[in-house]
Amino acid sequence: MKKYISLFIAACFFISCTNKIYDSSSWQINKVKIDGKISEWSNPLRFYDQETGISYNISNDHSNLYFVCSISNEFLQTKMLRSGLEFGIDTLGKKSFSVGIKYPIGNISVTDLKPNHNPQIEEGSNQKTDRSAYKLKLLAEATEIELVGFKPRLGKIIPLTVLNNTGISAAINFDMNGIMNYEAVIPFSTFYKNELTPSDSNTVFNFQIKINPVPNSHNSSGSGGGTHGGEMHSGGMHGGGMGGGGMHGGGMGGGGMHGGGMNGSRSGDGSEYGHQNNANMTGTTKTEIKLKLAYR
Repeated sequence: MKKYISLFIAACFFISCTNKIYDSSSWQINKVKIDGKISEWSNPLRFYDQETGISYNISNDHSNLYFVCSISNEFLQTKMLRSGLEFGIDTLGKKSFSVGIKYPIGNISVTDLKPNHNPQIEEGSNQKTDRSAYKLKLLAEATEIELVGFKPRLGKIIPLTVLNNTGISAAINFDMNGIMNYEAVIPFSTFYKNELTPSDSNTVFNFQIKINPVPNSHNSSGSGGGTHGGEMHSGGMHGGGMGGGGMHGGGMGGGGMHGGGMNGSRSGDGSEYGHQNNANMTGTTKTEIKLKLAYR
C-alpha cells in the first residue's frame, strides 16, 4: 500500500513540474520611443526586486522585445554607469543567457573619470549636486552597446551616436526627481525569428539583469559615499539606431509587483531603504525572471 501511495505522490509531483505556470511578458500596445522617458509605460513598473531595488518590466509585440528598468538608489546608479548593465536572454529557459546586450559598456575606473566642476553650481551646494554632475559625465561616455550572441552580421559593438541598421537601441535618462530610467529594444529577428507566431505564446524565456563590480572600486569612491535609494530608473542619454519605436523606462514609486520566478540578489549589506556603501562596488547586483512570451 505504501508503495502505491509513494508512486502516486511521485506522479503528482512529476505532473506539477511538467505543467508549470509562468507569468507572461506584457504585450506592448503603445508605440514607444527609446529616449529614457517613461510616459509610455504604466507606473509603477510591473516587477520590483526588493533585494536589488530594481523595478522593471519586460514586454514584446510581434517584432520586438522591450526592456525597461528604474533605479533611484544613487549608489546603484553610479555603479551601473561605471561598470555597465547587462540584459541577458536565455531562449531555452536554462539560464545560459547566451544572448544579451551591455549598455552602458562601462569598465570606467574611478581614477579614469572624476566629477567636473560646474561653474553654475553656487557655493554651498550640497554633495548630491556634485554626484549628479559626476553621473552625467559618466553618462556622456555611454555611446555604444555591446552585443553578445546575436547574428554575426550585427557585429560586436554598435554606436548610439549615429543611426545603425540593427534595430537594437538603448537609452538612459534622469527624471526631475533624480530617478534613472533605462530602456532598450531588441528585434526578435536579431536572435530568434523575424516575427512571433501564436505558438510562441508557449515559449518560456529566462531574463537576467546584471550590474557587474566596478573596476578598481577598492581604491576609492566615485559616488561621494553611500546613499539611500529604492528603484532603478533609466536616464540622461538618447540611444540611437532605432527606427519606429523602442522602449521606455517606467517610473517606480516604491511599488510594483514582485517578479515571478525571480532570484534577486544584492551585493553588500543594506537597510530597509536599500542603503549601500562604497565597499559594495566589488559585488555583483543581479535579478533573474522567467516569463512566457506574450502574443495577441
